[in-house]
Amino acid sequence: MKMRLIRPSLMLGMMLILGVSACNSAGAKPTSVTPTPTLAATPQSHTLATPYAQQPAAGICASFEGEVVTVTLYPDVPDPRCSKVRPDQKLSVINKTKNTLEVTIGSFTVSLEPGAETLFDTPFGEYLAPGVHQVLVSPCCGAELWLEGGK
Repeated sequence: MKMRLIRPSLMLGMMLILGVSACNSAGAKPTSVTPTPTLAATPQSHTLATPYAQQPAAGICASFEGEVVTVTLYPDVPDPRCSKVRPDQKLSVINKTKNTLEVTIGSFTVSLEPGAETLFDTPFGEYLAPGVHQVLVSPCCGAELWLEGGK
């Protein structure tokens, strides 16, 4: 009984192999196509990052009046721990640690050397949905950004 199950599948496999080899030897010559390099299109708008909460965990959130919200990263805690931000503001991060840090917010990531500062030059409203977002810092100690309104 086992032979009946094996033989049909073996026969099918051989027929497929013969069929493929017959197609290749039917006189069709392979064409050589040189691939054309292309560049990936840069999206005009970002997908809005989903907040992890609607209210911040920190009891008090700082407010910034200008165009730029600045978060300073220290070895233990960021300053401020929480910032209330507007859709038209941008994020600046300063590394006051002795280590290179990987900083991520939404779909943006930057490697930040000790003592360096970086500006995420896209307004919050273009890449963050309203709510509370974490400035992820590896290995330690990011801040919360609370975006209250939409664009």
